[in-house]
Amino acid sequence: MSSVFLTSHPVRPPPPLPPFVSAQTTTTTTTTSTRFPPPSTDQMVFGQVVIGPPGSGKTTYCNGMSQFLKLIGRKVAVINLDPANDALPYECAANIEDLIKLSDVMLEHSLGPNGGLVYCMDYLEKNIDWLESKLRHLKDHYFLFDFPGQVELFFLHSNAKNVISKLIKKLNLRLTAVHLVDAHLCSDPGKYVSALLLSLTTMLHLELPHINVLSKIDLIESYGKLAFNLEFYTDVEDLSYLQNLLDQDPRSAKYRKLTKELCEVVQDFGLVSFTTLAIQALFQDKESVGNLVKLIDKSNGYIFSGIEGSIVEFSKIAAAPLDWDYYRYPLIIYFAV
Repeated sequence: MSSVFLTSHPVRPPPPLPPFVSAQTTTTTTTTSTRFPPPSTDQMVFGQVVIGPPGSGKTTYCNGMSQFLKLIGRKVAVINLDPANDALPYECAANIEDLIKLSDVMLEHSLGPNGGLVYCMDYLEKNIDWLESKLRHLKDHYFLFDFPGQVELFFLHSNAKNVISKLIKKLNLRLTAVHLVDAHLCSDPGKYVSALLLSLTTMLHLELPHINVLSKIDLIESYGKLAFNLEFYTDVEDLSYLQNLLDQDPRSAKYRKLTKELCEVVQDFGLVSFTTLAIQALFQDKESVGNLVKLIDKSNGYIFSGIEGSIVEFSKIAAAPLDWDYYRYPLIIYFAV
């Protein structure tokens, strides 16, 4: 019996068509409808959008992460989108300086560094086909986008967001934003609150899977002892304890109410948390970097890309904790593209 569902009720014939609509017209309309276009059959490409304030370690991160990913068997392409970064420690597959340079923009248009970077991002957005042509033949690679450090590009202006969105549509990308924040900001409660607000606004603005990273965690002790344990700063659970620290500083007393309400905004959203990463880990501690890669792969779906039709494996990986045996699935993790 070919029927899937059995019923004792008679099947009603379809209602007659209106006199002004023919069966042929109906069939054509259904076939050519674009309301629900067929799913894209293009190969999915995965990668990271590496962002963060100046000095947070973005370029060092891209260099170390690319080396780690190559060690575990992935083809990696690093794309430099910082027109002011002329001392790259890595070999880049595409460099924005081949399109436009910040120094030339500042000289020609009498702009400062920040205004020049905004101009460069606007120029890149208008010439996105140039970048697409550089990346289209690398669709079997894992992308690392090294963005500039000017934070206003990621919560005030829309050009960087538009560049990312257009690349996602044109190349069928699956990207995760990796937001690096220097861990030394935890030593000052006011700076830490600012880092929380920056992380939150960036998450809301970019609308990407997002992971916040406290970078240079191995150097944090050089700035003095933390007021709380490290989990307090990474979990971002109860920020009311920061008020007592801020009250001890007479310069912060008049901002008590403002700081309290800003902390409440962060907690009401409940989106911000951090993972940690040491500089030395990028080149020495493979386990630490591996844990971060697990988190990133789970957020952008890379971890599922090698599973073809296996709902059991999909469910098993989706429900797995962070300490799940990631390397038990080498064919899925390392060679899936």
